[in-house]
Amino acid sequence: MKIGKRPARILLYEQVVEDLCLLIDRGDFEPGDQLPSERELIEKLNVSRNVLREAFHVLESRGVIVSHQGKGRFLRESPISGKEKRYDSLSKNLECYSMIEAYEVRQALEEKAVELIIKNASEKDIDELEEALQHLRKKYEETGRTSGEFELHRLYAAKTGSTFMTQTLEIVLNAIFDMMYGKFTDVLDATSAEAELESHGMIIQAIRERDVEKARKLMDEHLITSMNMFQ
Repeated sequence: MKIGKRPARILLYEQVVEDLCLLIDRGDFEPGDQLPSERELIEKLNVSRNVLREAFHVLESRGVIVSHQGKGRFLRESPISGKEKRYDSLSKNLECYSMIEAYEVRQALEEKAVELIIKNASEKDIDELEEALQHLRKKYEETGRTSGEFELHRLYAAKTGSTFMTQTLEIVLNAIFDMMYGKFTDVLDATSAEAELESHGMIIQAIRERDVEKARKLMDEHLITSMNMFQ
């Protein structure tokens, strides 16, 4: 059965992402199953090949599906038992597992990042981190949210003095940002903005003191707090 026409104002690939998740959530596929061919899905979803592939790209970046060269696309395997599932939605659970994996990589990178900042950053660089935090605090006072926190993490990466660290962290942060503002707004709403701001303040102070061990520990605790929201 084909899915009907969609309003032109909705980006097609975004709707196809939702359509594919609907198929996953209603039990058409199980973790590890191979997805139908592109031809089958093009007919079923009433979209072009380019739109379908764009939707696949989104779901692959979110870790919901995986591609194997010469074999096709598969729903990712579920790494935990059924009783430990956080959500009723299978697609959201699969994305949740990917979020945890991304945070584990981020944890290792950002702990190293503060070490590199302490090694390479000037006092002016640290002043810029402090200014960014003050801007975040002001935004929180005005809106009650810390929606610009990812920009502060990007600034940490930029102040490492390492091009490869900056580029690698950007990839990880973009992946997390995409997932966070997709299916995990419930986690965002549960986050304590005051605690986040206080945590960043302590991290930047440890950087200013050039205390590597303390800065790494504080960044680790900061990220574990966020990671625990998905477990």
